[in-house]
Amino acid sequence: MDQRIPFDIGGTSCGNSGDHDSFGSRNDNRANTGNPYIPNLGQTQQGRMPGAQRGGETSRPYRIIPYCRNTKFTGRKDLIDLLRRISESKGGNRIALNGLGGTGKTQIALEYVYQRAGEGDCGIFWVQGSGVAKFSEGFRTIAQHVRIPPASAETDEEGLLLNIKRWLEGPDSGDWIQVIDNADNEEDFIDNRGPISKFVPQGPRGTLIFTTRSPLIASGQDCERIDVGKMQEDEAQALFLRLVGNRNSWGDEEKEAITMILNFIDHIPLAIVGATAFMMESQTRPSTYWTVLQGSDEQANRLLSRPFYDIHREADMTESSLTTYFATFDRITQKTPRAGDLQRLISLFDRRNIPEELLSHSGLEGMNDPFEFRQASGILLEFSLVTIVKCEGKTFYELRRLVQLSLQEYVPNGLLCRWRSTALGVVSRLFPHDENERGCVGSAYIPHVIAVTKDGKGPTAESLRVRVGHHCLDMGFYHEAEILLRRSITLREESKKYEWDEEGQKRVILLGAVSVYQGKAQVAEKMFRNLLEDNEESLGPNNPSVLQAIDYLAMALRYQGKYHESEAMNRRALEGRKEILGPDHPDTLTSVDNLAIMLQHQGRYYESEKMNRYALQGREKTFGPDHPRTQTSANSLAMVLQYQGKYHESEQMNRRALECSEKILGPDHPDTLSSANNVAILLRYQGKHGESEAMKQRVLEGYEKIFGPDRPEQLTTINNLAIVLQYQGEYNGSETMNRRALEGREKFLGPDHPDTLISVTNLAIVLGFQGKYSESGTMYRLALERQMKIHGPDHPDTLSSANNLATLLRFQEECDDAETIWLRARQTLPGNQDNTWPPFAGPVRCFRRTLDSTRPLDQPSDSFHRRQYFGCSGGGDWLVFSPGSGYSRITRGGMADCAGLGK
Repeated sequence: MDQRIPFDIGGTSCGNSGDHDSFGSRNDNRANTGNPYIPNLGQTQQGRMPGAQRGGETSRPYRIIPYCRNTKFTGRKDLIDLLRRISESKGGNRIALNGLGGTGKTQIALEYVYQRAGEGDCGIFWVQGSGVAKFSEGFRTIAQHVRIPPASAETDEEGLLLNIKRWLEGPDSGDWIQVIDNADNEEDFIDNRGPISKFVPQGPRGTLIFTTRSPLIASGQDCERIDVGKMQEDEAQALFLRLVGNRNSWGDEEKEAITMILNFIDHIPLAIVGATAFMMESQTRPSTYWTVLQGSDEQANRLLSRPFYDIHREADMTESSLTTYFATFDRITQKTPRAGDLQRLISLFDRRNIPEELLSHSGLEGMNDPFEFRQASGILLEFSLVTIVKCEGKTFYELRRLVQLSLQEYVPNGLLCRWRSTALGVVSRLFPHDENERGCVGSAYIPHVIAVTKDGKGPTAESLRVRVGHHCLDMGFYHEAEILLRRSITLREESKKYEWDEEGQKRVILLGAVSVYQGKAQVAEKMFRNLLEDNEESLGPNNPSVLQAIDYLAMALRYQGKYHESEAMNRRALEGRKEILGPDHPDTLTSVDNLAIMLQHQGRYYESEKMNRYALQGREKTFGPDHPRTQTSANSLAMVLQYQGKYHESEQMNRRALECSEKILGPDHPDTLSSANNVAILLRYQGKHGESEAMKQRVLEGYEKIFGPDRPEQLTTINNLAIVLQYQGEYNGSETMNRRALEGREKFLGPDHPDTLISVTNLAIVLGFQGKYSESGTMYRLALERQMKIHGPDHPDTLSSANNLATLLRFQEECDDAETIWLRARQTLPGNQDNTWPPFAGPVRCFRRTLDSTRPLDQPSDSFHRRQYFGCSGGGDWLVFSPGSGYSRITRGGMADCAGLGK
C-alpha cells in the first residue's frame, strides 16, 4: 500500500490533537512505497533503512516511530511527567494511557518517546494495536530492522512474531520502549491468550505503553493506568492560539469567543484541532464560529461532524470531533446491550445533574434490577462517557457536551424519535403529580423537562410542560416557567389537536402570573383583561377560570400600586368563590389570603389580621395543622402581627410554622427556608441582630444548596442579610451583600424589576451611611428614574424614591434641588390620600409636615428661608424608606433606629 512516510522531520507538522488527530499538512514528506513502519531518519533517528544498509546489523539504538514529531504539541506536562516517572522507575513497566477518543493519548505517547529518543540510547518500537494484521505488520518491521530472519512461509508467521517477542524479552534487545497504539479491541487483548496479547512481551525488561479507550484492556494487561481527559483551560487556550497563530490584533470580543468555544467543546484536544482547522480553511473568526456553534444543536453537529486529516495518525482514520466516539458506542452496545440502551436514553436528558432515578426507574429492560443497573451504568462510567456527582446523599450523572451530541448523531433518525418518546415518557411518569411532593425533587427535573419537551407536540409533552411550568412558578424559576408555558400556549394555538378550552385559558393565566413576578405587571394586566374580555361573557362571571383570572388581575394591579382597584378585584373573586365553592374551599381561602395581603399593603392591619385568622382556621380545618398550606397562612398572620408591633405573638406563629415545615418537609425545603427567613426578619425587628444574622446565613446556605448561587430566592435572603449587617453598623459587609443582590437581580430579573429597585435603594442607603454621598445620590436618582418609567409619578414606590433622594439632598444642604423634588412629589400626591398607607405614610407625613408648615408653595423663598425650611443648618433626623428594609431614621451622626415595613 502506497503511503507517505515522514522521512524528514525538518518541515512544519501540525497540532496537538486527539488520539491520532491533528491539523495541518505542511510537512515536507517524501514518498516511499515500502513498509509504513520504516524508521524515521530525522533528528532523533539513528538507525538505517532496510535496503540502505551496507551489511551487518542496524546500528543502535533502534528507533521505529511512524510519525514525525508534533511541533505544535502543547501542554499535558503533568501527564508526561507521570508517564516518565512510571516508565523510568524499574524494568518491565506496563502503562496504559486510557481515555475516550479525542483526548490526545497518541500525541502524549508520541511526544514522550521523542523526548526519550533525544535523551539516551533507549530503543523505541511503535506498533499499531488496532487489528491483528496491523500489529503483525509492525512486528515484521521490527524483525527487518533488528535482523531477525523472516518467516519462510505463511505458516511460520506466528513463529516469527513469537521470536520477536522473545527477542524483546531477552538481553540482546537492551533498554526499550514499545508503544502499542489504539489497543481498543478487547477480544485482541484477552489476558495473554488473545490474538495480539499473546505476542506482547513480558518479563523484567523494557516499558510497554498502550494507548487505549478500553479500561478493561488497561486492567487486563496489568498496566499502571493513566487517565487522559480534557485539557486544562490554560493548555486549551495555548493550543488554540498555537494552531491559528497568535493573533495579537484580536480584541476582547474574539478572546471571549475563544473561551466560549473551548468551554463548549469541553477543552477536548481533537475538537480544538477540528475547530481551528475549519476556521483556518474558511478564514472564519472565532466570534463568527461561536455564533454558528451556539445557534442550534443541528448547526453544532454540522460543524463538529466535519472530518479532517492528520499526518500523525493511521492513514485510514478520518474521524471528526463527534464520530471519534462511535467506535466506543459500538463496543458498549455489542458487549452489553443494556448499557447501550442506557447511553441512548441518557443522551436525551439535559447533560448535567441527571437524577439516578431517571435511569434506574426508566422502565428499560433490566434497569429495575439493582445488579443489572449497576453493571450497565458501571460500563458507561468505566469508559468515561458519564461521571457521577453526589449531592446531599443523592446520586446524579453528567456527560460531556461532545459525548451527548455524538450520541444523538450516532443514533439513526428513526430510532432517535423512538428514544425521544421514551425519555419524555420517563420524565412525565416520574415527575411528581402532587405539588406537595415535588419540592427539591421536582426542581432537579426542570432542565430535563425542558430538554425532553423541546420538540414534543403530543399531549404528554404539552401536559408535562404545564405541570412543570406551574412548579417553576411556585419555586421562583420564572424564566424557565415562561419558556415552558409559552411553548404550551403556542402549541395549542397552532395545533388542531387541541380545543382552546378552559385548559388553554389556565395556561394563559399561569403565564400572566409569571409576568407579574418577573416585574412585568402591566403586561400581565393586559393579558388578564384580554382573557376576561374574550371569555367572561361566554363562561359566566363565576366560572372558576374567570375567578382565577380576576384574582391574578388583582395581584397585577397591586404590583402597580393600584390598591383601590386591586382590592375591588380581590373582593369580587372572593365573593364568587364563596358562592360557587363554599367558604372553606381551598380556592376560597386562597382568595381570603390575597385580600389580606392587599389590606396589609394599605396599612389596614386590623382588617388584614382578621382575614388571615379566617384563612388559617379554614385551612387547619380542611388540611390539618401541619399542612404546607396551613403554614402559609400562619406565616401571613405572623407578618401582619409583626407590622402591628405584636412581636411576641408573631414570633410564636413564625416558629410554629418553621417547626412544622422542618418536621414535614425537612430542613432544606424551600418552604422551610422561607419560614426561617421570616423568623430572621422578626428577630431583626426585635433588635436581636446576632440571632437574625445567624438565621439569615442558614437560609442563604440552604437556598444555595438547592438552587445554586445567586438565584432569586437567595438574592432575597442576601438582601435581608445586608439589612441586618447595616443595623449592626457593619457597613462594608452590608455594601458587599447589597451589591451582590443588585448584580444578581439585574441578571435574573432585569434592571426594572421591583426587587431590583429595592436593591438599588438599599445600596444607596448603606452608601449614605458610609459618607459616600455622591454615589448614594446616583443610586437614588437611578431608583427614582426607573420608578417613574415603570409606575408613573403617583405610585407609592415612586414617592418613596422621591422622599429618599430629597432627604439625601437636604442632608448635603443642596436645598434647591431638594425643594424641587418635594414640590414635584406634592403635586402628584393624590389629594384624597389618607396618610396612613405604607409606603405612603412616611413620605406623606414628611412632605406635608415640612411643606405645609412653612409658607404657601407658590411664594419664592431665599436661601436662608430654604435652609430654615429644610432644617439643613441644624441637626435633626429624617426618614429614608426602602421597600426592602423599611424606614431608616438618619441623623448626622449615622443611623439611630429603623422602623416600619420589611420585605
